[in-house]
Formats: sequence, C-alpha cells, structure tokens
Amino acid sequence: MKILQIVKYYDPCQGGMESVVKNIVEGVVEISDESNFTVYSNNHLRNFSKETKLFNRIVVVKEATPFYLKSQPLNLRYPSLKKLIKDNDVIHHHYPFPTMEFTLLRYLKKIGNKKFIITWHANIRNSRWSWIEHIYNPMIEKLLERADAIIVTSPQLLEASDILKKYQHKVKVIPLSFDSKYSLYESKKYPENRCFQLLFVGKLRKYKGVEYLIKAIETLDVKLTIVGNGEEQSNLEELVNVLNIKDKVCFITNASDEKLTEIYSSSDLFILPSINEAEAFGVVQLEAMANGLPVINTNLDSGVPFVSLNNYSGITVEPKNTAGLKLAIEKIISDKPLYEHFSSNSLERVKLFAREKMSEAYLSLYKN
Repeated sequence: MKILQIVKYYDPCQGGMESVVKNIVEGVVEISDESNFTVYSNNHLRNFSKETKLFNRIVVVKEATPFYLKSQPLNLRYPSLKKLIKDNDVIHHHYPFPTMEFTLLRYLKKIGNKKFIITWHANIRNSRWSWIEHIYNPMIEKLLERADAIIVTSPQLLEASDILKKYQHKVKVIPLSFDSKYSLYESKKYPENRCFQLLFVGKLRKYKGVEYLIKAIETLDVKLTIVGNGEEQSNLEELVNVLNIKDKVCFITNASDEKLTEIYSSSDLFILPSINEAEAFGVVQLEAMANGLPVINTNLDSGVPFVSLNNYSGITVEPKNTAGLKLAIEKIISDKPLYEHFSSNSLERVKLFAREKMSEAYLSLYKN
C-alpha cells in the first residue's frame, strides 16, 4: 500500500503539523510492513530546486520554494503532484495549506477512485487567515465533498467548525500523539529551595500569546525558558528588555532533540498561552506531560483544553489574560500537594495519546 502525505512543511522543520505527520508515517511504518509513504511538502528553507530523500520506507519530496510571506510558502506550482497522485493508492492531505489546496482542486479528477483523506488541523476563522474565508471556504468544500474521510484531532475542533458540520457523517476523531524520545514518564517532585523553572516551547508567532506570559511573570520569583523561533522573537526580546526582566527569561532557538529532552527534564511547569484557534491542539503539551510537568493552557475552541484538563493535569485560563496566567502560576508554585497531584495526573492523561494508538487508527483508515 502506497500512501501520499501532503503537508506544508516536514522534518527537520519544527512545528506542530510537521511533528504530527512525522509521527504518523514513522508510526505506521513500524507496525505495518506493507505500508510505504511519500511525503510531499515545501522546503522550509528558501530553495530553488526540488529535493528528494529516502528514509527507511519513507520518501520525502520537498518542492522548490523560492519565496515566503510570514512563514507561508509563496508557491503556486507543485509540478510533482500529478505523478505522485498517480503513483499512490491513498492521498492524505493535511489542512490548512492554501496554496496546495488550490492545486489539489485542479487534480480532483486525477484522484479518481483512490482513497482521499483530509486531516483537519485547525479552523481558520479566528486566525490571521480569517480574511480569506469567503474565497477559501467554497474551495475547501469541494475537497471535503470528495473526501472519503475527514479526521479531526479533538471533538472540540468539530464542534467549533460550521463548515465541518455539513460533513459530519465523514468525520472521525483521531487524537494526535507525541514523539516518545522527549519523554521520561516520571512524576515531578516539588522543587525545594529554588525558584520554579517555567517553560514554553513553540513557534514564536502572534497567536502563541507569549507576550502575555512574559508580562505575567514580571513580578514573580521564577525563571522562564522560551524555546523556539519565529517572526515575533525580536518583539518578545524587546518586551523583556522594557520590563527589565532579562535575568528571568532565556530564549533558546533551534534546540536539538537532545537539548529539548534536557530542557523538559529540568523544567517544573509548562505554559501554552495561545490566544486563538490557530493553536488547534498543542502537541508540546503532550511532550511536557510525558515528563510529568503540570500544564497551564488557555480556554480555546480547539483541542488545547482537551489535551491538558483544567484542575486535573493543570489549570486552564482565558486567552489574553495576563492576570489569569499570573494567578494560575502562583497557585501551582505555592501549593506542593497540588503541584504533585497535577504532575501525577499529567502522566496518566498522556497515556491516552500514545503514538501506537494514533498509528493503529490511521493504518485501519488506510486499509479499510
């Protein structure tokens, strides 16, 4: 069985959707000798030629990508797509990916009777791309009409989407998983005689809400490590300077897998302060929880509060709420029994998101 994965970027580009697709293909290859994958994406670095590499039974094709705008590839030509559709049995597309979706529309007839699956990673209504909905959604509906199955990563994602409700009979929930290489599966002990080590991991983009987290710790006796890069990095560094808290905040860009494992292990509390539904799930929450970290997240109409549950594995606050973030941090770091309760529950909750479960669900979908 030959399966084509279509995604905006792929490993070694770091990001939520990238890690999801990597987990799908590597996970299915581990449990199925009959499955062979081709991943088709843009190059996340500016490049004027196509790159093709083979890893185990996974072929990675990265299209030439000469220009970008705010992390989006300005690429309207995907010349390899027609042949890749012809050569594969299952076509699995990861939404949203606007330039590719324009191209897919042209090739719907080429898909013929092949299985066509769409994994719906995010609703764009409340994201920075909401302004294109009036032209984007009619195009997406044509793809949804043709799809044999539509996968959402949490029940909340379906509930918050008007467009998906029209195709509810096709929708299946398959929660995401995480890369177990970042996991210790050990509960955390309350840190004695030192300040708490707070952690954020993710792309430094506006919707991540990191500015609210930085403001929340201004008067707290904590240390914050921010792992990631993106267009907001210089603004966040300037905010740290303005607040005069450079001694509290450490920025780490391009962390290796080994470095990130070490950071998770040495941290005490994970915070995902995202402000809108562009944050559809937050896989980094799972990585943190697998290290026994309590999580503070935000109450979005997406999978974010579905991953770490309020008052179970951490605390959920309203988005764009600096005061709420500060109070949640203070509550957790000042209460040893509560901290260790959340840590233990994080380890229990994360078991529901094991990569084996996601891999088996997708393999069944591909085969049946």
